[in-house]
Amino acid sequence: MMTREHGFKLGVLVYLLAWFIGSFWMTGAIRSGRITHWLGIKLLPPVTEYAYYALAGAIGGTMYAMRLFFEYYNSMTPRWYWWYLLRPIKCAGAAMMTIVLFKSGIMLLQTGATMEAKIGIAFLVGFGYGKLMDKLRTLTEALFNGNGSGGKSGDDSPK
Repeated sequence: MMTREHGFKLGVLVYLLAWFIGSFWMTGAIRSGRITHWLGIKLLPPVTEYAYYALAGAIGGTMYAMRLFFEYYNSMTPRWYWWYLLRPIKCAGAAMMTIVLFKSGIMLLQTGATMEAKIGIAFLVGFGYGKLMDKLRTLTEALFNGNGSGGKSGDDSPK
């Protein structure tokens, strides 16, 4: 008989797999022209470009979450269910905004200007979300002259 805890864990796994497979599917559907509108928004080239970044970030974040899911399956507590549920969404948003920061010159990274390079960065943002949060905290403190004493580490993975 399946316990409630195993049911929640199975739900998290199905959710992560849906994000992972769905992000690849959505990328292909947008690229093929099969999807031209999404949530009432016409996917014009600039919107499509940022959709790719968001989906790549979600893929990276979901891959990281699935790795941790299997690594910490036996010690997973209900506290971490929210972490797993929010991870793809946070990583998608962070990936889009990181590309904006790179394009604006606020954050610097020497890489190619190709779409593939930007999608690769977006994936890495999703996979390394905690490290990105540390970097953004440092950048924010430098920009706004913060003292840096009140923040906590951006490594938000379950331990």
